Amino acid sequence: MVRNKTLDKIIKVALPLIFWIGIWEAASLVVRDELKLFLPGPAAVFLKWLKVGFTAEYLSAAGATLVRVFAGFLLGVAVGLVLGTVTANVKITDILFSPALKIVRAVPVVSFIILAFLFIDVDRLPVFISFLMVVPMVWQNVHDGLKNTSTELDEMCRVFRVGKLKTLFGVKLPQILPGFFTVSVSALGFAWKSGVAAEVLCTPGTSLGHIIYSAKANLDFDEVYAATLTVVLLSIIIEMILKTVCRRIVARKGEKNAEA
Repeated sequence: MVRNKTLDKIIKVALPLIFWIGIWEAASLVVRDELKLFLPGPAAVFLKWLKVGFTAEYLSAAGATLVRVFAGFLLGVAVGLVLGTVTANVKITDILFSPALKIVRAVPVVSFIILAFLFIDVDRLPVFISFLMVVPMVWQNVHDGLKNTSTELDEMCRVFRVGKLKTLFGVKLPQILPGFFTVSVSALGFAWKSGVAAEVLCTPGTSLGHIIYSAKANLDFDEVYAATLTVVLLSIIIEMILKTVCRRIVARKGEKNAEA
């Protein structure tokens, strides 16, 4: 049974991978000669990635990009959590902040990058853009989660004279924790994509975005795809790590509740 589940997981990962690599290979073979420069085959890209992906330049660029994106992500999660909690409990703050946060969600990320580029240092810009993409997502989830918590729980807390702060931190916030973790994982993906996009446009000296931009300027599309592959792999790895951490926290909380 365990072996069948493992086999199923392998098939679910390998089959789509083989399918889309096959599509990519077919497209690179049938494209016109003058366009082959812009669509190298998967083998050429993989060989290029093996050649440059573990060099000091790539490793330092990947590290710098990770630091910027994670800084923006963590700051965005913290601010989104605070804003969501406050706007769900204080009506005037909801009236004041909700329109602005909804506008941030609606405006294309490239517009923010171009505008912020006028005022923010290039090394800090990807941090700001990642932060800006995360805040509305976390805010909306926390705000709606707290608003939709069971009225029976509120009534019970009032009957037993549980204070508002204790109700918030001891009852309501733990109840929305699974949804909060789910949106945090999604927000990390948005932070990663928007942070790298900001790097491509503002090109801080040490970054994956700078490598992608420089390769494009030099018409080295093998390296453009290789650098993009690095971005994708890092995104998958950090998302898997965050999912694992979140699952363990939820599992431990469930074990503690069961013991209680």
